[in-house]
Amino acid sequence: MKTLTQTLLKSALVLFVSALSLIANAGSSSNGVTPVKLASFTAVVNNTNNTKVDLKWSTETETNLNYIMVEKSTDGVNFKDAALVFTYGNTTAKSDYSFADNISKIKSEAVYYRLRSVTVDGTSQYSQTLTVAISK
Repeated sequence: MKTLTQTLLKSALVLFVSALSLIANAGSSSNGVTPVKLASFTAVVNNTNNTKVDLKWSTETETNLNYIMVEKSTDGVNFKDAALVFTYGNTTAKSDYSFADNISKIKSEAVYYRLRSVTVDGTSQYSQTLTVAISK
């Protein structure tokens, strides 16, 4: 039984690592250039009224970047578009962006955010997912 469990765990780990690899490689455009390099990405509840989450991010570089879609989820799995943010597209200068998301109607105890960078040829790259705890 122990050997079967170990084999199943190893198989699950291989699938997980393969999935991560696919996600990481999905961000590269056809010429191998990463469309955006994030310098920072934060999401915090606005202390003034607790009905908004302030998202801020900075890019170090952008190459053929069309826009960034802010995505949100209440379960960390199923994400929906929250905002479309147009970018500079091609720059080696640091660029700062922000978005304030209304969470007044959210009933869950947490909201998850990620950024989907979309290039001019339609390829996408995802940021890490941030979790924001909501006090009700």
